[in-house]
Amino acid sequence: MQEEIVSFTPTAQEHFTAVVKGANALGVRLSLSGGGCAGFSYHWELVKSPSEIDMTEYGHSYDGWMFWLDKTSELYLTGSVVDKKTDISGSVIDIWSPLAASSCGCGESVNFKV
Repeated sequence: MQEEIVSFTPTAQEHFTAVVKGANALGVRLSLSGGGCAGFSYHWELVKSPSEIDMTEYGHSYDGWMFWLDKTSELYLTGSVVDKKTDISGSVIDIWSPLAASSCGCGESVNFKV
């Protein structure tokens, strides 16, 4: 098994374990797409069948689920940490990336220094 390119905090792992199990999925995929107020938007999707798995993508196994990251996004997100944060206004999935130059206030989009 290869080293984690993107890591998940224990609270994020618990969150995605519940989401994947509740959706009867195999895991989740994270990718970046152009757009958003800061340049790139994060895109999460459930992977529900083996036919949706691209064997060229980075994959990492967690307890009961898999995480996939497409090759293009891997260039920007290497070293990132995914966390689930909860405060008085609710919960949010937060992604900290060492290559992020800036992000929007809502945390939905990011710009990179590459």
